[in-house]
Amino acid sequence: MSSNGAISLDRGAPRQVLPFQEWAANCGVQVNPETGFCLQESIVHRHHDVYAATSTGAAAGSVALYVPGHEIQLSSQRLALELASPEMDACSKVLDNNDLGHLYPHFLVWIKVLQELQQGADSPYFQWWDAMPRTWNTAASMDEFCLTCLPPYLKQLCQTERDHLQVWRQALELWPHFVQSDNEELLKFAYNVVMTRSVTTPNGDVRLVPVVDCFNHAWPEPNAELQWDEGSGDCQIVLTQDVGPGEALSLDYGQITGQDWSLSTNPAKFLATYGFLDANAPATFCKLLLTNPSSELIDMGYEASQMLFYTADGGIAPAVWDVLLYSRLERKRDDESVQTRQAFYQAHLEGNEDLKQEIHQQYAAQTTAALLRHVQHILIEIHDLTVQMNVYDSSAHPRLPLLLQHHAMVTETFEKVRDNLLEMQEQMQ
Repeated sequence: MSSNGAISLDRGAPRQVLPFQEWAANCGVQVNPETGFCLQESIVHRHHDVYAATSTGAAAGSVALYVPGHEIQLSSQRLALELASPEMDACSKVLDNNDLGHLYPHFLVWIKVLQELQQGADSPYFQWWDAMPRTWNTAASMDEFCLTCLPPYLKQLCQTERDHLQVWRQALELWPHFVQSDNEELLKFAYNVVMTRSVTTPNGDVRLVPVVDCFNHAWPEPNAELQWDEGSGDCQIVLTQDVGPGEALSLDYGQITGQDWSLSTNPAKFLATYGFLDANAPATFCKLLLTNPSSELIDMGYEASQMLFYTADGGIAPAVWDVLLYSRLERKRDDESVQTRQAFYQAHLEGNEDLKQEIHQQYAAQTTAALLRHVQHILIEIHDLTVQMNVYDSSAHPRLPLLLQHHAMVTETFEKVRDNLLEMQEQMQ
């Protein structure tokens, strides 16, 4: 805690975990002693990590944690009523004008967190904030040098996150009840709290839930799930598997935030938003970026959750081949290419895989060569970025070790894809 009663945002400030646990218990949070539920501490990438675990082990179906639904949970739906005013309407309009209306519930929680942080030790949530991380590896917290170390797709995701925060800053200027709008570190801290630790209920309520926010992510088989009582807003954590003594307890972040359509196969998105690398991701985006893709290309599958390379064996998702071929046919204006493109698109809409494969075979040599060039380009790009990063001191840029891990994961996957493509070319000869 700083001398003026506010929490210290210094990178080396300790996380006050025990006072937080006492505060949570006093607020009605209940842990099941039969599951041995506890919060464990460790050092990850030189930073203090706190995570949910079991000291004794427990059986599937056990309730590990219960959190009441009253004010201890920060709820966007309650805050929409509490903060309703002409000033908040003006804030909402700023988000709408920047196509960020979908983040308005998160923005409301952010405003509430900022107001509570402004109260310092007088806030009823002070112990919660004081147990939060002080170092974040998210896009919002990256320095300018880190951004120069990112390949285009990850850089695009990170810039999008930073743009979101910038719009929120603009909206905050219209909210007269917060007087520290020039405190950049405080704004980032609150943004990271909301974007990395909030959950979404089945009815779309964005919430911050104490202790639940300490569960780490796992996919495809987390060992716990979050269950809600729609009437009271109470929630509980139920184990979905038998867990052993000392085992960490995990949730699927995609499921609890309503984003399961993308997060499980998008480790770059995890890194940009949550600040960690999902090393168990089964697939990653192929990094094929197209400028102003047509609606037909989007229909063909041009979307990060479909354009996948598989991490285990370098397999290539069908959407990659479909989009690559269609994008090449779009650039050609001769009658044969136009007719082929139309036939391919119609076959895709009708689910005629036989015709699609027949057309793929006609262009296999061209599309394989084009994809190989793309993969080799990405490998060279990642190699050059890695060399650039290795000459800098990670103590001055604490996110470099994580970014290096990301680059190593991309390299390993893309090398497998490259080898598969080279084998395909050999078989065509």
